[in-house]
Amino acid sequence: MLQAFVMVLTVGLSSPLFAATSPVDFRFRIASDPATLDWTLARSSSETYVILNLMEGLVRHSAELKPEPALASSWTVSPDGKIYRFELRENVKWSDGRKLRAQDFVDSWIRLLDPKTRSDYASFLSEIEGAEAFSRGKAAASAVAARAITESSLEVKLRAPSSRFLHLLTFWVTFPIRSDLIQKHGKAWTSPANLAVVGPYRLAEWKKGSQLTLERNPSYWAPAAGPSRAEIRIEPDEKRARVDFAAGKEDVLLNATTEDLLRQASQGTSAQPGARVAQFPYLATYYLGFNARKGPLKEAGVRKAIAYAIARSEIPSVLQGGQSAAAGFVPPGIDGASSAPFLSGTLYAARGALSKAGFPEGTKLPKLELLIMSADGGEPLARLLQSQLRQKLGIEVEPRVIESATQFQTQLRAGKFDVFVSRWGADYPDALNFLEVFESRNKLNVTGWSSREFDGLIAQSRASADASAKRTLDQRAEKLLLDEHAVIVPLYHRKNTVLVGPRVRELSITPLNYFFLRNVRF
Repeated sequence: MLQAFVMVLTVGLSSPLFAATSPVDFRFRIASDPATLDWTLARSSSETYVILNLMEGLVRHSAELKPEPALASSWTVSPDGKIYRFELRENVKWSDGRKLRAQDFVDSWIRLLDPKTRSDYASFLSEIEGAEAFSRGKAAASAVAARAITESSLEVKLRAPSSRFLHLLTFWVTFPIRSDLIQKHGKAWTSPANLAVVGPYRLAEWKKGSQLTLERNPSYWAPAAGPSRAEIRIEPDEKRARVDFAAGKEDVLLNATTEDLLRQASQGTSAQPGARVAQFPYLATYYLGFNARKGPLKEAGVRKAIAYAIARSEIPSVLQGGQSAAAGFVPPGIDGASSAPFLSGTLYAARGALSKAGFPEGTKLPKLELLIMSADGGEPLARLLQSQLRQKLGIEVEPRVIESATQFQTQLRAGKFDVFVSRWGADYPDALNFLEVFESRNKLNVTGWSSREFDGLIAQSRASADASAKRTLDQRAEKLLLDEHAVIVPLYHRKNTVLVGPRVRELSITPLNYFFLRNVRF
C-alpha cells in the first residue's frame, strides 16, 4: 500500500487562528463553472468550494465535527428541547457594510422551503414547526416557526426535539441571504458587482469559463487567515488539468484520482517537482443503484441476486487507491454505521433468487445498461461489475461511461438507466442524512423505489431525541433498504486525495469534503 503524506490542521473558533503574513495568491482548479452561486440552490463541489469561502451560517463544525458558534455567538435550548434561541455576534457585517440581522436567516429559510424555489434541499428544515406544511403548499409562510425576536435574536421552534438540528445549520442552504439584493437584482444578485457576503472572502471576479477570483473580505468578523487572494481556474479537461498542475500553474489538485496518486508516487512526467500527496478521511459511500420503476429490476429478487453476486472485496485491489469495501451505506465514522455487511447472501442464494424471479442463469433477462462516471476508476469498476455478473449469473451489462457530471445527473434524473454507480457524501455527520435520500418524496431518490415502512422509520428517526432509539430506527431502515429490498448495493469508501504543490505547507479537507481557504498555510 502506498504511504501518503497526510497533513492534519485543526482550526476552530476555540483554537487560535493563524494570522497570514504573506500576500501570496493561492491557485486551484475546478472542473466547471459553478452552476449557481445561489446557496439556496447549490449542490455540487464546484459550487461549494466557492460558497463555503464566501459564506457562513449560525453554526460550523469543529475539527471533531461538533457544532460550535460561527455567526451565532451563543444559543439556548428550552427544557423540552423544542425551542432554540440564537444570539448573533455583534460585529458581523455583510461585505457591503450592512449589519447582519436575524431576519436574514428567516428570509433564507422561507426561501428554501418555498415550493416556488424548487430547491433540492427544500426538506432540509422540515423539523421546524410549520415548515413541511409550507413546503407542500398547505400553509402560508407565516406558519413556519422561525422568528426574528430582535435584530440580533432568532427563535426557532421544532416539531419535536432533534439531536441533529444544530448539524443542519452548518449546511450552506441554511446560510443567511439578502432578500433586498435578490429583489433588486433578480438572478444577477450573485454577480461580483452585486453579491454581498459574510464569510472570510468576497467574490472579486467571475469570468465564465475561465476563472473566479476571491479576495479577503475586509468586513469579516474574525481575524484574517489564509491567502489574501485565491484564483480558481475553470478547466474541464482532466488531462489538461494534470499538465497545468505539473507546470506549477496550481498549488493543489483537488479531487485527485487513484491514477494521480500512483503517478505521483512514481514521479512520472505529470508530477510537479516538490509536490506530495495528502489524503483525508471522507464520509462518503459509492454504491450501485437500480431503476426500480421498469422491467425485471422492479422485482426485489432480481435486485437481490445482483447484490449477492457482487464481490465488494475485489474492488480495492482493482481501484488501488486505498479504497475499502463497504459493509453498509452509512460509512464508518458516523454513529450507527454497521461493521458487519448487510448483504450477506451467497452465490447459491443469488442464483436461486434469479431463478425464482423467472430468469434462471440469466436467461430471458435483457442486457442491463450501467450508467457510470469515468472519473476516479469508473471504467475499471464498470469492467469488474460486468465480469462478475456475467460469470456468476449470466447477466450481461453494457457500461455507458460519462465524462460530464452535469450530463450524468441529467441522465439519472430522467431515469435513463437500468443500473448506475453514484456516491453520497455526508452533508452533516448523521446516518439519517444518508438514509433519507431514499424517502419516497425525496427529489434525490432517482431509483423510483417507495416504501411506507421505510418512510415511517425515517420520520420516527427525525422525531427521536434519544440517541439509542434513533440508532435502532436508522439500522432498521438501512436493513430494509439494503437487505430486504436491495434498492442499492454499497460498494466502497475512499479517502479524499489531494496533490499539493511545494509552496503549500498545510491545508485540510474536512470529512464532509469542505475546503476552507482559511486553513491554507504557505
